[in-house]
Amino acid sequence: MNKRLLKYVQTKFLVLAQDLIRNPQALKFKLDGAMEKLNKSKVKDALGKNVDDLKTLVRMVKAWLARDYREVPTSTIVYIVAAIIYFVTPTDFMPDFILGLGLLDDIAVLRWVMEKIKLDIERFKKWESDTASTKGSN
Repeated sequence: MNKRLLKYVQTKFLVLAQDLIRNPQALKFKLDGAMEKLNKSKVKDALGKNVDDLKTLVRMVKAWLARDYREVPTSTIVYIVAAIIYFVTPTDFMPDFILGLGLLDDIAVLRWVMEKIKLDIERFKKWESDTASTKGSN
């Protein structure tokens, strides 16, 4: 990721994320906004395979908020929430309305976060899979 974009995310969005995780109602609102944006066909097309990754991050934060999944460091939740806030903010580093380019920075932030918390995501997916298997066998 470009150094200017990284500094922008670290100084603005990580701070916002730290505040937001202390406000569950506002965080739920952001998560709903992310899912709404992810369901738009233009956004899906622009994000490509990254849509599934972002949906995984939203599910992870929702499970954390519901206290169903707590085996994750708070720092990981902060990184995820920062990526989600970045994604739902239309006027970020490269505004989303710039056709064809507006989501490139969103993808760069998402990829950066995904790499940073790779092991936590793998653990969450395993937990999610195990939980689904347990529910399915009842």
